[in-house]
Amino acid sequence: MFRLLLFSLLFCTLCQSVTAQNAANPFELIHRLPKELLAAQPGNLAPVNPFDVVPHRAPVAAEGMAENETEAFNPFAVLPRGGGLSNSIMAALLLMAFGFLTFSVASNRSAVGKAWAGFLSDNGFSVAQREASGFVGITPYYLLYGNFLFNAGIFIFLVTRVFNQETYNNLSFLLLCMAGAAGAFLSKHLMLNIMRNLFPLENELRKYNFLIIIFNCILGLFLVPFNLLIAFSAKNSSQQLLLVSWMLGLVAIFYAYRSLRSSPMGAKFLIQSPFHFLLYLCTVEIAPLLLLIKLALMQNA
Repeated sequence: MFRLLLFSLLFCTLCQSVTAQNAANPFELIHRLPKELLAAQPGNLAPVNPFDVVPHRAPVAAEGMAENETEAFNPFAVLPRGGGLSNSIMAALLLMAFGFLTFSVASNRSAVGKAWAGFLSDNGFSVAQREASGFVGITPYYLLYGNFLFNAGIFIFLVTRVFNQETYNNLSFLLLCMAGAAGAFLSKHLMLNIMRNLFPLENELRKYNFLIIIFNCILGLFLVPFNLLIAFSAKNSSQQLLLVSWMLGLVAIFYAYRSLRSSPMGAKFLIQSPFHFLLYLCTVEIAPLLLLIKLALMQNA
């Protein structure tokens, strides 16, 4: 009797499992079943196979990220825009620059001649560096260097205004240009002083630092009249473009000549330690120039 009951229970279980498998077998190979059997299924629904490869559907969050609706990075978006800078404010700034130049020259007239001699030849540079020792000797060159920084910021503003017309023609942008020019050049001198304290290059870096000061002092003398001509020449005319082109070419010649004059200082370091010399050349001299060119191309694009 017990065997009969056990056999009956086992038979019922097998029948139910066969019925369930016919209803939906997740391991059934649908494409191998006869078409008549597939058509005979209720609702023509194929069994659900968890191993079927279904088309991928991106979640809602992933779709939003894939669309990438964020705006592209624009380094000029933080700059103060707008026009309306009056000629009276520009004339006052140029008058201040001319007054500061007059004071710098009057404080020590011989410093201008020594700076010019140092700009032209190595002998004149050695004499100027030797006589520029101490606070009294170096102060006239610092005043001329301040004149360069002041006029360099004005020149950057005027060049930007020529190529962008009224986009950045405001006092805030002018002050930002002056602060940027001063920060860029002073940070280079700070880096040279740090290197002078870290490495045994006292004489070479001191000489190169003073060479930068001499060349920028002379360049500042040329910036004063060119800034005056660019600021008050006819707007949107070929005259402004000609003046800007002349001054940009003159700046390029100045820095090419300075690189030629400073090349003997670094020649021996190129032979002794070419890796460190090229590393300094790329990071301090070439990289800032390429960055400025890239920013200018992005602005004109």
